[in-house]
Amino acid sequence: MRVILAVEHPDYAEILQRAVHDLAYTVAARVRQLNQLCSVARKTETDIILLAVDEIDRIKLRQIERAYFVRPCPIVLFTRRGDTEMINAALKAGVSAFIVDGLRPERIKPIIDTAVIRFNGVQDLLKELEQANTTAQERKLIGQATHILARQAHIPESAAARALRRLALNRNKRTVDVAGCIISGERLLAHV
Repeated sequence: MRVILAVEHPDYAEILQRAVHDLAYTVAARVRQLNQLCSVARKTETDIILLAVDEIDRIKLRQIERAYFVRPCPIVLFTRRGDTEMINAALKAGVSAFIVDGLRPERIKPIIDTAVIRFNGVQDLLKELEQANTTAQERKLIGQATHILARQAHIPESAAARALRRLALNRNKRTVDVAGCIISGERLLAHV
């Protein structure tokens, strides 16, 4: 499994590094600040992102959401503090597991497994919902928008499709409506 490690909290760095090594995962990239996460995620093939921060805030959540948009994958967030509002916002931003003050080596593997299972379950539900609520013409529009996103963000089409569904879910819009906006935006830019 390829991992991006984003560790702002120094106490967590050694624990996560050792756990990743013990699990025989490959560290695809490391970042020390979340503001670097999106650009690294865009350039790096990864199966999971492990984050460790002292405290989560709205700015960090936006950085996580951007990284999720360009590289949809399970995200595990370890932090020392968290409240219900921040946990909810983190889950909406793409975090699969939000762990408060629980970074112990023996817990990392089950936490990662849970995050992967949750991520895959959410992706399956989003696909089923999309298929149930779309016509053939709508699926064609979604396919066009997915292709545009993949080309513009330099990501695989499967990742672009997941990002499109997540964006629609976060905006409380239908996927086809968001797809229409993306297609219209590209057409507008083509005529400028």
